[in-house]
Amino acid sequence: MSKKKDADVILRSRTPLEFVLIVLVSVSAALFARYLADQGTVPEAYVVPIYATIAVLSGYLVIRVVNQIIRRIAEPTVGVTRARGVENVFKVAAGIVLVVFIATLFGVNLTAALVGAGFLGIVLGLAAQQVLGNLFAGFSLLVSKPFEIGDRVTLATSSYSISGSTYPHENQIGGFTGVVQDVGIFFTRVILDNGNRAVLPNSVVIGALLVNYSSPHLRVVRVRMDLAKNLDYDKFKARVLESLGKHDVIDAERSSVEIVDLSATTYQVVIAVWTDSDTDEPIRTLVIQEGMRARDILTHP
Repeated sequence: MSKKKDADVILRSRTPLEFVLIVLVSVSAALFARYLADQGTVPEAYVVPIYATIAVLSGYLVIRVVNQIIRRIAEPTVGVTRARGVENVFKVAAGIVLVVFIATLFGVNLTAALVGAGFLGIVLGLAAQQVLGNLFAGFSLLVSKPFEIGDRVTLATSSYSISGSTYPHENQIGGFTGVVQDVGIFFTRVILDNGNRAVLPNSVVIGALLVNYSSPHLRVVRVRMDLAKNLDYDKFKARVLESLGKHDVIDAERSSVEIVDLSATTYQVVIAVWTDSDTDEPIRTLVIQEGMRARDILTHP
């Protein structure tokens, strides 16, 4: 345990040291380039490009190091999702500052450039409205916080076609179900239940019907079963509910067994159980097992 704590202390202290080291190396490199230019070793025309190269490299490294610092400070207080949001905002802001700084090095008048590029900006804005839509949708997701990284969710959207099962089953929300892996500036990444990795534009996510299974709440899982007509319904219902009541993940008092269909030789029941589990299949399997066990016991006492 002490070795782990020592490693954590070293890891936490290393990031600020990296930041200081990057700054010192960058300033030293810039001063050295200036010295070589003053001595005539490096042509004066090469100094500004050297400064720009140093700024790009050091800026990239500084952004990475500061993101690590933000992650370590923000995650314990505001959570993983909000911490990623702060990182994304910092990346955008730092990138803008870096571009402005490099433009200033080359003597570019940004005010005149922006005024002169006003019409071009409008054209590009219209062309990039989907990209900008994803950007603002990403910020909206971080502010509204409909889910956290690590939550299991279903995203139902008309933007993509979804193939339904041909096997007769209880009605379910048709959508993409999986665990949220990351909420980026433009895209949200989800690991689907089948193991595939889905990348959805933030504009689609913000406009989708979202069901969050990881938030603590009770919800219902429904299972249909066909029973022979000679099987006593009241006995079956009592035995199933009694068996389900032995499982902590099921609220047997709110669960029910109801007849929903009838044929010449069978009747169909729906076993509806309330649970706080974030996945359906283990609960569904449990209900089916208890239903089959009750049916077999009543059929062959």
